[in-house]
Order: sequence, then C-alpha cells, then structure tokens
Amino acid sequence: MGRDWRVDTLRGYFLFLMTLAHLPEEVLLRVSEYFFGFASAPDGFVFLSGMTTAWVYLRVRNKRGPSAMRAKALRRTGDIYFTHMLLLSLAIIAGARMGAASARSLHPLLTLLSGSIFLYQPRMLDILPMYCIFFLCIPLTLEAMMRGKAWLVGVISGALWLAAQCGVGDTVRGVAWIDLGAFNVLAWQGYFIAGQYIGYRRVAGKIVVPRSRRLLVLCAAIALFLFEQRHFGLVTASWLQFVGGPDHSPIRFLDAACLGYLVWWVPRSLDERLKAYHLFQMFNYLGQHSLQVFAWSIALTTTMVHFRAYFWNPFSPTGRLAVAVLAGLTLVIPAWLHQLYRQRRSGKPIVLATYPASAGD
Repeated sequence: MGRDWRVDTLRGYFLFLMTLAHLPEEVLLRVSEYFFGFASAPDGFVFLSGMTTAWVYLRVRNKRGPSAMRAKALRRTGDIYFTHMLLLSLAIIAGARMGAASARSLHPLLTLLSGSIFLYQPRMLDILPMYCIFFLCIPLTLEAMMRGKAWLVGVISGALWLAAQCGVGDTVRGVAWIDLGAFNVLAWQGYFIAGQYIGYRRVAGKIVVPRSRRLLVLCAAIALFLFEQRHFGLVTASWLQFVGGPDHSPIRFLDAACLGYLVWWVPRSLDERLKAYHLFQMFNYLGQHSLQVFAWSIALTTTMVHFRAYFWNPFSPTGRLAVAVLAGLTLVIPAWLHQLYRQRRSGKPIVLATYPASAGD
C-alpha cells in the first residue's frame, strides 16, 4: 500500500491553516480557524494521523510481526517526545531571557520537569504530548482491532470521550506548574481512534465507509447548517451556540464527521487535476514531513507572537497579510531540510512519494 495523495495533501493543508491560526490576530484568521463550521484544522489532522498510523504500522505488523510494530511505534514516540522537549526547552530559555512573569521564567527547572511528564503544556505546546500518548497506545489499539476486538476499542474510546465531556482530564487551575493545555487527551483520542478504525478496515480489506446517498445528503445538510450557525446565526437555537473549545463540544465532533464524509465522497479524478497546481503540490510536500513542519510552525508563530512589536504591529493590514502568507510559505523549509537529512543518512537520492491510482478506492 503506497501513500495516499489526498491524505498527505490534506495534512499539509491543515498544517498551513494551523500556522495561520497561531499567528497574532490577522486578516486570514476567519478563513484559517473554524471556517467550515464548528470543526477546525486540528480535528482533521488528528483524524488523518490515526488513519495513516493504521496503514503504516499494520503494514509493518503484517510483514514482520507485532514486535516490529511495537518497536517502530516506540521509536516514533521517542522522536515526538524529543521534539516536544526541544520546543519546551526553547520556550523556557526564551521566557527566562525575556524576564516574563510566568512559571517557565520564574521556575524553569520545575517547569522543565513538569513538562517532561506532560503536566505542564502551555499554549501551542500541548499537541505533541498528546501524540506521545497516542503513539504509545498504537500497538494496543491496532492489535486489538486485528484480533477482532475493534468493538472493545470503540467502547473504551467512547467512554473516555464521554468522561472528557464531564470535565475529566481538564487542566488544573491554581497550580502554576500544572497546565494540561487546551487539548484534553481523553476527548481528542476519539478522533485518533476513529481514524485508526477507518485505516484498519482498509488494511483488512473491508468496506471502509458505506456509500449512501441519503447519508451524504444528511451530512451535507448538517454541515451547511453548522456553517450558517458559525458565521451568520440567522436562526440560532438556544442550545446550539458556536463553541471554539475543542474538548466539550459534541457538535464539533459531529460536524467533523460530516465534513469528513463529504470529503470522502469527492471523486478521485479531482485529485489528478489538483496535482497540477503548485499550491497543492506544496500542501502535499508539507504533509509528507508533518512532525518537522509542525515543530517549525510552533517555533515560528511563538516567536512572532512574543515579538509582535517587531514582526507584526509595524505593518498595515495589507502588510500583515503578506507576513502571514510568507510565514505559511516558510513551512517548506523544514520539509526540505528533513528530506535532505534523510537523503544524506541513507546515502542515496530520495525518490518523491508515489501515489497508486487505487490509493483511495
């Protein structure tokens, strides 16, 4: 099973959107954050991450056995953890140098220790710890699915998601060195596990998602209604208000599922047409190097936020638009550097990813 062009491209697109959303308030925020309704780029990115892990790690399991799958998952967890600690260390050093009145500057060693065990996850440093937990659980969830216990994984995942809706796993207030961030892992594992299940069914040769025109119409109607509620709210129900928080919004999960089903229905012939455009080629390239691109994005946007007096405030709205687009375009740099690193490490040229025509069938 080769790479999937649409999945890589969507991952790169979501990374691009998340970069724009992390910048200081700017003119592109409306189209980069919650543009399609209640769901946003992280929803799709986490779901696709779960799906691709099923493809990659089940392929390893089927060829070399469960032990090889566990070893590969552990190595990837190590890569993610190292990246998290590097970003956290840079944030602590920057805070100390700036003399900011924050936990990371006042208690750097305690913050580093707390962050190393995921108790301290400040803004924009709360996604990689979540991914470490996900990847540690990959051998358990995928092995259970392959042994016919996908239903059990689903029940446990659903129970954890419901617990998160009740506040379990939320950040602790009042303790400076404990900050679990905006992403409650018990809530967001629902996206990851859902993606894994879809990926598992494809690897197992089962029907991935049933094609139903009635379901398509229903999903389109729900997505359109939630889009209207998000941006206009002409007929707003008292029980249905837009909630940007990612953890306690079942409607957001529903919207993400509907949008995903609509994307899945888009004919693959459109992919072949989009491959000719440089913009989509760039998104696809970013999606192939997601960890490196994400780390660069966090470092870049955090720097721009903290030094907005130099990088942002002096510019007019048009200038800020140009800066935002330029920031997004720089995501190509870490992707290129990672490709160059892999090429030198392997000692042979890196061949661009190939995408079988049947990848999405």
